Amino acid sequence: MPKITSVEPQQKNPKRFNIFLDGEFVFGADEDLVVNNRLVVGKELSASDVEQLIKETEVGKLMERMYHLFSIRARSEKEVRNYFRIKNQESRIKEKEQVSDLVIDQLVENLKRKGMINDLEFTKAWVESRSRKKGLRVIKQELFQKGIDREIIEEVISGQRAHTESGEGYSEQQTAEKLLEKKMRVWKNLKNLEFKKKAYEYLMRRGFEYEVVKEVIENLIKKM
Repeated sequence: MPKITSVEPQQKNPKRFNIFLDGEFVFGADEDLVVNNRLVVGKELSASDVEQLIKETEVGKLMERMYHLFSIRARSEKEVRNYFRIKNQESRIKEKEQVSDLVIDQLVENLKRKGMINDLEFTKAWVESRSRKKGLRVIKQELFQKGIDREIIEEVISGQRAHTESGEGYSEQQTAEKLLEKKMRVWKNLKNLEFKKKAYEYLMRRGFEYEVVKEVIENLIKKM
């Protein structure tokens, strides 16, 4: 069986290594692959070992792309799979090699193992950030589009409501009030009927439930 004769860090990326078998370069590997498979000088590898490692190193290359993608913002599992679906469509058009479903599945498992894909934590962060700008109805729709399970969405939304009821964070009513107060500068000279029409349309577009919108507008008119 061929034997590992050298494990050399790559010049452009010292976290990836070139693996040499019997003095010849065979494949590149990331840090995790080297450590997890104990790729050290002197280790012998069978043909099936080499085949499996080459498959895994393809996943390692894609992980570099994922680190960049996740540095912009977190992603749901569906978003990652959609990313490769779109890339594969582009590759088909350009007659380039596509990423296999097997490799994508392995990549997703790696991302889950590293905690980079976690749909529950993704949903919590999404609700926390978006609830200061939009109503829960729109936020739910956004999460459905990102492939989040209904059970996870309901669990997080329920937790958000309990959080606000205890006096922490923003409630839907508070968010709607703040958004509407900003619009008052523009609508301050409108008559009540016209103001109510614009306010209803604005908050409904933002994804707030009708009862929330009605309560917020009526309270604001009383203050006026």
